Amino acid sequence: MPVFVGVDLGTSSIKFTVLNEGFKEVYKASRGVEGGVFYNPEDALLIVKSELDTIAGKFAGEIYVGFSGHSPSLVAMDEEGRSLESIIWLDNRAEPVIGDLAKHLDEREWYNRTGLRLSHIFFPAKIEWIKRFEPGVFEKARWFTQFKDYIIYNLTGETYTDYSSASETQLLNIRGVYDQEILGILGIDETRLFKPTDSHVTVEYTSNPRVKIALGGVDSVVAALGGGVVGGNTASLSAGSSACLDIPVDKPLLDYEKGFETYRHVVPGMYVLEASLPAAGLTVDKILELTSSERSLEDEIRLERGSGLVLIPYLAGSRSPDWDSSARGLLYGLSLATTPVELLKATYEGVGLWVREALELASTMGLGVRELVVSGGLSASRVFNTILSSIVGVEVKKPRVKDLSPYGAAVIAAIGSGGIGFKDAMRLIDYESVYKPVVELAGHYNRLYGIYRKLKNIYRSVKVLDE
Repeated sequence: MPVFVGVDLGTSSIKFTVLNEGFKEVYKASRGVEGGVFYNPEDALLIVKSELDTIAGKFAGEIYVGFSGHSPSLVAMDEEGRSLESIIWLDNRAEPVIGDLAKHLDEREWYNRTGLRLSHIFFPAKIEWIKRFEPGVFEKARWFTQFKDYIIYNLTGETYTDYSSASETQLLNIRGVYDQEILGILGIDETRLFKPTDSHVTVEYTSNPRVKIALGGVDSVVAALGGGVVGGNTASLSAGSSACLDIPVDKPLLDYEKGFETYRHVVPGMYVLEASLPAAGLTVDKILELTSSERSLEDEIRLERGSGLVLIPYLAGSRSPDWDSSARGLLYGLSLATTPVELLKATYEGVGLWVREALELASTMGLGVRELVVSGGLSASRVFNTILSSIVGVEVKKPRVKDLSPYGAAVIAAIGSGGIGFKDAMRLIDYESVYKPVVELAGHYNRLYGIYRKLKNIYRSVKVLDE
């Protein structure tokens, strides 16, 4: 009997889940990775190989594996698959080259071609930085690829990438082909990039022919698939270290002023409109660190009232839709009476206020979201989910599956086996809890949201004066 394995390549851990033919979890594992911003691809590869070999030893039949990966994370590698340089999404070292790239194509043109704003996050800036500051690496690099695809190459020897990963590099244009003018600016051609194809395309693990590997995709859209978010009026919020709000759409929606990212879903023919917050769970971790508190502090949070604080959670800058990497967090309302419990609650509220702002912006583009499917570390919190629902004013659904990214990757593996199709992902999902807005809190958070918007306007004006 076949099993379906999902591998989620996270920033701080790599998670594995194994599902049987009935899509019930029969094995799971999580392995920590060190390095943070300076992530070592070789260490992650050893973890993946070791765990896949362990899984192959536990299950006798065919094994189908799917991947989910943090993105956009570049690996420059040689012909043998060795990493020469790695610049993951958290790494901002490429920021100084943005101005020069804008001289070749203005920022609107970058966006109109690729659906992505010009930013150090994406591959053009990363490759330009390597070319300028590490010319030896640039010359030796046989390929520039996503971190996930570096792993798959070293398992299979195949040079494929999926469309979601390829389109979030900012090298693929909105038509789904590599943009020749952008490649020309960077001094590379398609022979140094992996070939894009569908997420469920499978290749063979060279160490074990029983193991077939599906390409998978970007972690946030893999989580969206795992949560059954493939259309309708439903959005996916993946809230772990960072937070990604994904709204599925059936065609690219380009609006430079609105600032959303638009790129390919893992579902063929689908796209997502995405807002991304670099520090969500990371902000919670920082507040707990500063207050010398443990996560159990949440047990003291009372839900009948707000924190009395407003926190703008830009501790690692802002990605989409604000696109301000130099932004920093802002806390309003601090007093001598403020407690660590209130600070933790304000952090949950800050993430919720950011989500509400993004959803209201999406509504101006004709996208009305009526429910949110949540995943990631923050979604394990009943308090967070209740606050989130009360702030955004829609139902928040928590799937019974704890980790949607590895689960979604396992679903892609099952699709790659030919056993199910993408439409079947909708019927697989089962919800553990549904959170509805608390009426008493909703009124308070409406007022708090007004303060949040005023503070952001003040914040923007201060930055302009500072410049």
